Amino acid sequence: MNRTITPIAPTPGIIASLTVRPWLDYTEYGAHFAPMLITHPPARRDDDTPAAIEARMRGIASALGAVPSNRRMADAGTRVAVHRGVVLLRLDGTPHALTVRAPRWGRIITGLGAVLLAVGLDPLSSGACGAEVDEYLERAGETGRIRFAGARVATHPRQWGAELPADAATP
Repeated sequence: MNRTITPIAPTPGIIASLTVRPWLDYTEYGAHFAPMLITHPPARRDDDTPAAIEARMRGIASALGAVPSNRRMADAGTRVAVHRGVVLLRLDGTPHALTVRAPRWGRIITGLGAVLLAVGLDPLSSGACGAEVDEYLERAGETGRIRFAGARVATHPRQWGAELPADAATP
């Protein structure tokens, strides 16, 4: 059965419900890179159907400019900022940012200057251990259920400046 899922624009409720897993990893050549996996928790309410969760996550992926793994990875521009130990992620189409308290990771990505954003289309428990996350990533990659984008890092949200969409301007 082939179905079309219409992405849902990120709302404050959707953004607040997301689970973010930042970590530091290495390429096969020993270079550092900093992935940030963004997932939806498993269903908690009757309206958290698989289709609804997928639509929300497609909306998040779209708001980040993330693309399927079989396409050239998108450059999402400067959309990550670090301020007082909090990592902020700017989403297109909303004035709200996804925030993560990760002071050490924030210092590292400020030095690296870039983050690999990974948006999973399927739910994953916020309590998932490392092996479960690895399994999730492998399955999502094999089945096309994950989206990726590369994002640059600013040292302060004010540096997002002119890159902010018009509807995200704050008075």
